[in-house]
Amino acid sequence: MEYTILDASNDFAKLSNSIGRYKESLCINLNIDFDSQDFRLVALDSIQQNLLSLASYIRAFVKLQELVSPEEFINILNVGINSVEEYENSGLVYKFPIESLVTMSHFKIDALFGEICKQQQNPKTGFYNRMKEVIGYASLEHSKRDDLQNTLQCLAFFRNSFHSGGFHTIDRRKWTNGQEPSRGAIDRRFSFDGHNIEFKHKELISYDWKSVFLLIQAAIEGVQQLISEIYECHNNSMQPTANASVD
Repeated sequence: MEYTILDASNDFAKLSNSIGRYKESLCINLNIDFDSQDFRLVALDSIQQNLLSLASYIRAFVKLQELVSPEEFINILNVGINSVEEYENSGLVYKFPIESLVTMSHFKIDALFGEICKQQQNPKTGFYNRMKEVIGYASLEHSKRDDLQNTLQCLAFFRNSFHSGGFHTIDRRKWTNGQEPSRGAIDRRFSFDGHNIEFKHKELISYDWKSVFLLIQAAIEGVQQLISEIYECHNNSMQPTANASVD
């Protein structure tokens, strides 16, 4: 059965609900107020808002398309598109929401990691360095550590590809003896439940709604695991200032 854009909106809403339940358990375990401005809650709130905004955006578009003819729908949009075919190829309901959600989700995770590093008096520059530092604070098995780092790096690669029209490029620092990899050489791959997103040198990233949902879900669940490992499992030995903010 085909996984539709509407299926994705439902899954994103369910993911937001699961974050809400996690926040409730976090507040209980750390004895913090659910309505506080604790930076961990603020970061998770922001991710929830992005998920729900996307779900609402998708449902509104789908509902509007159901109410009117394709031609009327194009006229209502009034964005310089003159045909149904042109609209379907534009990515207005496909590419834009995916790019927006990936960008905002990664931005919030990056900011959260930056705040954790700052709280530990060890600020880091760049997402990779912040990610490595924060993962290092958690007591994870080696395989789980590698899987989480790969997931978060894939999310970062996805976001970075938007700077080059969706193309991925292998960083020069990873070239062997200064030789550029051949086009199509695989740099990194996210794979879950039979769905893959591959990052190949100088090629467009190939993805669909299901693979993007699985990537974001894995990243968020990984971040929640890090928060629990760092703050719950260590008897709050790394408890930060409660009202710190994540910009």
